[in-house]
Amino acid sequence: MTAALKGLLHDNTITLEETVPPLEGQRVHVLIEPVEETALSAQEQEQLWRQWAELGPQGPISIEDAELP
Repeated sequence: MTAALKGLLHDNTITLEETVPPLEGQRVHVLIEPVEETALSAQEQEQLWRQWAELGPQGPISIEDAELP
């Protein structure tokens, strides 16, 4: 089992953003490298929003999916 997790390093402590898979008691290999956080261009941001709006996390968003009072 492998898992790529992100976190924040402070001195010799790493705080992970997610829970670790069940590896209790097993030897693990840890590779630490900086995350390149680059800002998206306006065009990239627009394209990603358009894809999300069209496909959404579980398909197209439509009024039929909404529960209206």
